[in-house]
Amino acid sequence: MISLSKSEDTRQLILDTAKKEFMEKGYNDASVRSIAKQAGLTTGAIFRYFADKESLFAALVSPVADHMLDLYRKGGERGFASLTDGHPENMWNISDEVISVLVEYIFANKDAFYLLISQSAGSAYESFVDQLIEEEEKQTYAFQQEMIRQGYSCRPLTLDEIHILFSAQYYAFFEIVRHKLEKDEALDRIHLIADFFGSAWKLYFA
Repeated sequence: MISLSKSEDTRQLILDTAKKEFMEKGYNDASVRSIAKQAGLTTGAIFRYFADKESLFAALVSPVADHMLDLYRKGGERGFASLTDGHPENMWNISDEVISVLVEYIFANKDAFYLLISQSAGSAYESFVDQLIEEEEKQTYAFQQEMIRQGYSCRPLTLDEIHILFSAQYYAFFEIVRHKLEKDEALDRIHLIADFFGSAWKLYFA
């Protein structure tokens, strides 16, 4: 009977080896057979821990993907609070503290982010950035409609227009992951994006 500690060690070996395979080849070109060979295991041994390649990839990226989506949903809730306070323009203010926390999280999980952003084609996670954009689209459109209902002055945007703007913003944002920028450079880049798009959003929602 395999001991618990040995079982955990084997599972971690599989994950470490799978991460290397996915990082180098991407999801589509990675194979369980190659992962098993590099780990010194049989494919059957891997399937005792993970049902298939998809579940292996998910084990590496799902905690980060789920956490980011949850952050964006909670961010939308805080945005609606700005309407209650009478300052809807505050929804577009991204503080230095928030930017720093976000960059720290990305760099603490940089391999998982790289897999999500650059190596996930063919997996269930290839639309990760689009999911974030969709979440922001829904929240922003609802925020806009609530502003209108409450009598705030704003320049209404359609869902398609909101989608275009957020796509530009978030694909620019995740360039820090695609190009593997150093942390200081990433901070500068996100400040640039936040200032640029924040000013533009306020033209419509202030």
